[in-house]
Amino acid sequence: MDFSNTPDWHGGIELEINGSLIALSTLFLGMRLYVRTFMTKALGWDDLIASIAWALLVTQSSLDIRAVTLGSGTHIELVPLDLLYKFFESLNIQKLVYFWAVGFVRWSVLAFLPRLSTDKIVMYAIYCIGSLIFIQTFTCTVFLLTECYPVSDVFKPPFLPGLNCKSSDADGAMMQGHAGAGIGIDILLLVLPIYIIYSKMLWSRRTIQVIAVMSIGIFVVVTGIIRLVLIKTLDFYVDTTHKMGTIGVWTDLEGHVGFWCCCFPALQPLVRIVSYKLGIRSKLLSGGQSNSNQKYYASGRSQNGGKGTKSGTHHGESANMSRRSQQFGGGAITTKNGYLKNGSGVDNSSDFDSDSQKGIITPEGVHGGHSDIELGSLSGNGAGAYGKNSAIHKRTEVSIQTETVTPGSKPGRGGPGVANSWVDLN
Repeated sequence: MDFSNTPDWHGGIELEINGSLIALSTLFLGMRLYVRTFMTKALGWDDLIASIAWALLVTQSSLDIRAVTLGSGTHIELVPLDLLYKFFESLNIQKLVYFWAVGFVRWSVLAFLPRLSTDKIVMYAIYCIGSLIFIQTFTCTVFLLTECYPVSDVFKPPFLPGLNCKSSDADGAMMQGHAGAGIGIDILLLVLPIYIIYSKMLWSRRTIQVIAVMSIGIFVVVTGIIRLVLIKTLDFYVDTTHKMGTIGVWTDLEGHVGFWCCCFPALQPLVRIVSYKLGIRSKLLSGGQSNSNQKYYASGRSQNGGKGTKSGTHHGESANMSRRSQQFGGGAITTKNGYLKNGSGVDNSSDFDSDSQKGIITPEGVHGGHSDIELGSLSGNGAGAYGKNSAIHKRTEVSIQTETVTPGSKPGRGGPGVANSWVDLN
């Protein structure tokens, strides 16, 4: 039903904002999956959890859009009774979807953090915060489903006579508790990745940039605080349909903005390419390579045989060298799961003069045949990019001698017909 001509109608805001939120979240998820699938080749559990979160958020926003046709944003006295039944049924379904949508958004952030660090203290923090999210989500779900007996009465308008339900104050306290706990969890999710980056990366301009990206999560905290203030100050149980046009928008924003923040770190390779194409940056990577030798990054391929960037190694180097490998002369570091990290642990874009973190020797023939030599070339005249003299060789000579001795020999020279042998190592 169209309520757009009713006084003080707020439904139009819900329609516009939720349509935009669905479009933006779908765009970010699509770019995230493209980067992880075709560029870094590093799909993980965090991508699966993020996809589930996206599906729940789209469902939540779709229900909010449908609620506009049921009277959301309209004064309750102007909504026909038959539509009020459908509105309150949809409202409680939206609450259940919201609990699990924001829960999966927060879990997707936690699932990303092991890509940055697997230290014990970090993993303990991840498990603890993940458990808190589950307890919060599960408890509120059970509370909502047991507010009335039988359960079917939960989805009926609260003003109907004869309902055996808890008071509206109890329901309001539950929603306030969920919002308050969510703010605390969002603060932890904001601080934990910043702590990991600060403690693992060499302090430089790159570190500041990465922390700035992670700090976007502060908007999620601000959104949650605004929503909590609205819940506490507005009596949602009086003229519920009209006030839903205000609280519902902030509820949707909280989940979608959090989802965007969990997608931003995965979009790093795509952002680098786009900014390079637009001329915003002169190099794809922050290391000493020229742009012509960084095309592997833009195409998702390395220069050793056309393979993807998952291994991040040269020639015969191990693909799992102590769980990560670093390309000579560049800033790209990949973990064993193929996730491309620039400036994590080794920051080649450091502004310090020492540059002690740079590779001292880069063999000729790597990166298009040029070399970033600091001590001098080690390549010899032998075959191959490394040359026969490009390594330290240890030579051991083994000499095995035998002797048949006569009877009555002294100790150490054997008995009758005994063949003594010994080995000399030089």
